[in-house]
Amino acid sequence: MTSFEPVSFLNSAGLRLHGTLHRPAVARSGAPAVILLSPGVKMRVGPGRLYVPLTRLFNDLGFCVLRFDFHGLGDSEGELAEKMLIEIYNHVEVGRYVDDTLCAVRWMRETHGFHEFMVGGLCGGATTAALAAGRDAEIRHLLCLGLAITLSSDAATPARYLTRGELDSRLQKYLRRLLDPKSWVRLLTFQSEYGVIWRSLKRLVIRDKPVANASDAVPTGTHMENANPLFPPAFFSFLQRGGRALLMFSEKDRLPSEYEEKFALPYAGRLANFRAQLDGKIIASANHVLSMPEWRQEMLSKVREWTVATVRD
Repeated sequence: MTSFEPVSFLNSAGLRLHGTLHRPAVARSGAPAVILLSPGVKMRVGPGRLYVPLTRLFNDLGFCVLRFDFHGLGDSEGELAEKMLIEIYNHVEVGRYVDDTLCAVRWMRETHGFHEFMVGGLCGGATTAALAAGRDAEIRHLLCLGLAITLSSDAATPARYLTRGELDSRLQKYLRRLLDPKSWVRLLTFQSEYGVIWRSLKRLVIRDKPVANASDAVPTGTHMENANPLFPPAFFSFLQRGGRALLMFSEKDRLPSEYEEKFALPYAGRLANFRAQLDGKIIASANHVLSMPEWRQEMLSKVREWTVATVRD
């Protein structure tokens, strides 16, 4: 029978972080400990309790799972000084909770004897996991659900940073609304995203020059300006150590387009050396937080499949 217990440990600032440790009924010999990281400002259960069935899945496979609240969130000590939510997101993206994550890894190592870890979560949890993996060699597996590789600090000017795929999608939407009187009212009363509309319409007459070889693509250009500069070095450091990652995205989210255009294509040449270590999945029709039961079930099935195939005794 699986069991769970409340736990707590200190981060490097001396703040006490609270969480829950879930033990499997039958522990798998040599299995890494799983640490699920909170996304954004959510608590350790995740949005809509997403991490609860995920924890059960790993327990069923014989893995021990730790879920905990970052400092300033949930039951943990500390306060958030930011006044705007977007500022918190940006600080998460540049590593606010990496130290908390490394402290959790150390606590699991020193208290429970684990020396290999799978770390991950949704959105900001996935970003934090990737940044932490660049600093701790015992993080061997990354579970990235809706990985965000851009910075929220530029969200005040979204038109400037929309990817080509997003612009094409917006263009089709605008064309469908040409005969809608309400859309014209919004346009004439200054309620529309004029920058986005202008850049989308430009796509009708100005198309991107084709890239002869994807490996020749380089991370330059205006559309790269809000790409997180901390992500590539951390991620490649993890891969160079032999780390393996599951990258799962929701089809109706903007994040797969951003990952493709702001990381996968610009770094295609380097990523080609690590193809066997990366597994990409798309959940059809799903939104960012996988709010429908069928989307969550598909996520769980894909995570189970990847874990069984990837984590060897």
